[in-house]
Amino acid sequence: MAPRVPTGCCWDLKTKAMVEHHIKTIRAFIAVPLPGAVRHLLADLQFRLKKAGIKASWPQPDRFHLTLKFLGETSCDRLAQIQTVMDRFSGQYPDLILAAGSLGVFPKIKKARVIWADIKGDIRGLEQLCHELDKDLRRFGIPGQTRPFSPHITLARIKVPVSSHTLENLIQEHADRWSDPFYADSMVLYESILSAKGAMHTRLFQTKLGV
Repeated sequence: MAPRVPTGCCWDLKTKAMVEHHIKTIRAFIAVPLPGAVRHLLADLQFRLKKAGIKASWPQPDRFHLTLKFLGETSCDRLAQIQTVMDRFSGQYPDLILAAGSLGVFPKIKKARVIWADIKGDIRGLEQLCHELDKDLRRFGIPGQTRPFSPHITLARIKVPVSSHTLENLIQEHADRWSDPFYADSMVLYESILSAKGAMHTRLFQTKLGV
């Protein structure tokens, strides 16, 4: 049996299922992990935001990911069902090619709270994957998405308001900064543990989307 993760849930290698220990819920999400070269480019974009004097909390580059489905507080007894749903997509998206880069903000330029990197490439295929994943999870009673899917990678969560002029200049300056294309060849169920040093992510289960 694999070592316990901090919540008290662990992975049973024999049954390929999560085993519950004491704590009954975890904070979880499903995401596409990013290749090292992509994370390196995004880390450089993040560095340039810091140099511009933006005051923010900064996700660590080794935790960059492309979220497909945020599950929130999730009962441990549902993890096997989530695994079953994810397994259905094994090998179903062999040609999902994406690139990451450029900059954008949420919710809008004058009241920005989040700075993110954009995603381009096979967005239609990515949207289909998210739609089917969301639909299948709803069958197990997991709430569906309430907002349209907007693929992005969070680079900064703004703590002190930034002028729209500064943000517009940064967005324009880095409009052409894109990673090389990469295969989105897997999706991972992560546990997210919040701490004063930021969220810590633990991989619980992975499904290969390609062959």
